[in-house]
Amino acid sequence: MKISKNILKLLTLALAIGFTSCNNDDDPLGSGEGKLGFAFVLNNGTQSSQNGRVANSNLTIESGFIQIKELELEVEGRRESGNFSKEIEIKFNDIRKISFNEFDESTDFIINIEAGEYREIEIELDLIDYRNEPSIFIEGTYSFADGSTAPLIYEYFGDDIDFEVEIESEGQFFTIDARNNPLALFEINANNWFRGISDADFESAELVNGTLLINRNTNRNIYNRVSDNIEEFADIEIELKN
Repeated sequence: MKISKNILKLLTLALAIGFTSCNNDDDPLGSGEGKLGFAFVLNNGTQSSQNGRVANSNLTIESGFIQIKELELEVEGRRESGNFSKEIEIKFNDIRKISFNEFDESTDFIINIEAGEYREIEIELDLIDYRNEPSIFIEGTYSFADGSTAPLIYEYFGDDIDFEVEIESEGQFFTIDARNNPLALFEINANNWFRGISDADFESAELVNGTLLINRNTNRNIYNRVSDNIEEFADIEIELKN
């Protein structure tokens, strides 16, 4: 099922951008002359911002990352010989760690696909924990009712959660080739990640060495609800507009 209120929301499709990848030393991903870039930023759900304050709470999300082991793409498009559809699997040489950064006209990574006109691209991001670091990591600050603050960390280990993204145009084709390089800029909406977690939940949470740690071993009640929210909003539908 595709979810319209999504944890990752497409901000813009920028064409003819000269990409500067933060992974310039990597071998090109995929094949073909078409280039599709991805970048991820934190947002509070209303405007672009590096930090996202969760509604109705004293929690501010400040940074985070996901770790990706591979991408799976299903594409529908057309070329001179006619319409086509195909599946593409792209495995990274190394696990790709994608930080949620403020957008600065660079991409977290680029994939190369066949140049052509596309009607739809479905992307599955397969996550994995790696080198004792979680698949999904979020950090921020919580302000308690007594005026004190504590760092907050959420950690998800495992590969059970995958992000699925569907990109499509409004009844028309969009071009991806050596000159037209679409950039998919996704926002992480902190409201959806921590939806339903009240200030009372945070106030009664256990602190570990002064940190409000949320993982499978600590503060499991909050952890389970946050993880359920992430999984619920992992299937998203995006409509491209020119």
